[in-house]
This record gives sequence, C-alpha cells and structure tokens, in this order.
Amino acid sequence: MSENISHTVQLLGQSIIQNIDQITASARHQIEISVKEQNLPAIVPVHFIETFIKALGESVEAGELSYPTEELPNVKINDVIPGYLDTMLMSVSVVKHSLLSYMEENQHTLSLTASDVLTVTKLIDPLIDHYIQFYTESYLKQKTLSIQSEYSQDDALSVPIIKLSSRVAICPIIGEIDEKRANLILERTLMESSAKKIHCLILDLSGVATLDTMMTQHLFKIVDSLEVMGVDIIVTGVSSEVAIGVVSLGLDLQSLTIKQNVEGALKSLGMIDG
Repeated sequence: MSENISHTVQLLGQSIIQNIDQITASARHQIEISVKEQNLPAIVPVHFIETFIKALGESVEAGELSYPTEELPNVKINDVIPGYLDTMLMSVSVVKHSLLSYMEENQHTLSLTASDVLTVTKLIDPLIDHYIQFYTESYLKQKTLSIQSEYSQDDALSVPIIKLSSRVAICPIIGEIDEKRANLILERTLMESSAKKIHCLILDLSGVATLDTMMTQHLFKIVDSLEVMGVDIIVTGVSSEVAIGVVSLGLDLQSLTIKQNVEGALKSLGMIDG
C-alpha cells in the first residue's frame, strides 16, 4: 500500500471490492438503458464490468494503479461491427459514473474527506484512460485487419476505380504498394480505363503513409503504362513528409503532374470552380 494513502481511502477500496455485485448490477442496468436509448449493440459482457470495478477497487485500496490488461476481453475480428467501440467506451464511462455514485452514497458512512475524494479521482482517471486507450487501439487494429482482409479477397475493393464524369475517374490507393499490389493496380487501371473510356485518371495517394524507392518505381511504371494508352494521370495526396522522403532518396517527382488534393485536380480539369 502507498504510504500516502489514508486509511479511509483504503477502506473505500475494500468496500468497492466487497460490493462488486451491487456496483456491477447498477452499471449493467445503466448500460442497458443507454444501449437502447442510443441504439447501440448490446455486447458488453458482465465479466468486463466486474473486472473493471475490481481493478478500480484494488487500485483505490492499494493507493496505486493496477492495470489488468491481460484479463480484459480482447476485441475479436467478429466484434468489428457498427457501434461496437461506441458501446465499449460508453460502458467505461458508465462504470466510472457508477463507482462515483457509490462513493457519494457512502461518503458519510466512510467519512471521506475532500482530500480523500481527490486522491481516489487521481487513481481512477488514469485507469479510465487506460481502458479507453486499450479498447480504441484493439478495435482499430481489428478494423485494419478486417479492411486488409476485404482488400485481399476482392481486387475491385483493393483498387477501386470511381468515375467522376464521362471521361474522368479517380483511383484512391490505400496502404503500401509492393510488387504484387503494383501489378494489380496496373492491371485494374488499364482494364478499367479502356472499358470505361477514361481519358484522365486521378491517382490519390492520401492513404499512402510512405513512398520508398521501390514503391515510387512502381508508381512511375503505372503512370508510364497508362500514358502510353493515352490516359492522362494526375497524382494527388502526396504529403509533405512523403515528398521529402522521396527527394531524400534521390528520386524526381517533377515528371509527374501532382496536385495537393483531389479538389486541386478537379479545379485543374475545370470540373469545379477555382
């Protein structure tokens, strides 16, 4: 136990642990109400609430943080559904509110002082932040894996060609451009440009975090091949970080027609006022 923790705060932590069932029931009830009101998926397991409250109680009792990450239910690939993260983050907030309500109800019984309440708050808030970060990062990881899985299963999703007018289309590229992906992009853009009679194709790279030497060479190959077919290419979404990285590699982007964003490309084509 921390030397700075008061006996009263220690008793509060013990009381929270002893009354987990009561606090869990209160939190569970409020979560069910919020889920219905906000039309969110009802996916919060009871053991999640109990684990959370136990960790909060143990942290308060010991006067130091206890992070039970290994006991938390990890986000699974099947959990990547609309509203999942909203429900989990709302539940974290509800558990905190339920715990604070329990403290308020027992403040006089336990003789909690303002200093005690401040001490407890300093213990609870970092743990709340930890849970929020854990579920946010875990969800985003699974969401990314889900998207990557969809891309690998469907070439059309991996390299979408979206017509903006009778002769202009855009191809947003997300993720790294390895040799396999570059060949797929080349095949799809050549095929779709011919089939849809595309005269100008916007290659949007705003979803590409970095461009190394190999990726840039693949990009030049794609551009050259399309231009041989008579398709004009405009590259958009090249961030300053990516541009600096390319220049540092000794590569020259001046041969490409580059606009800052899709809006700039459309302005240059006279499709929108500028």
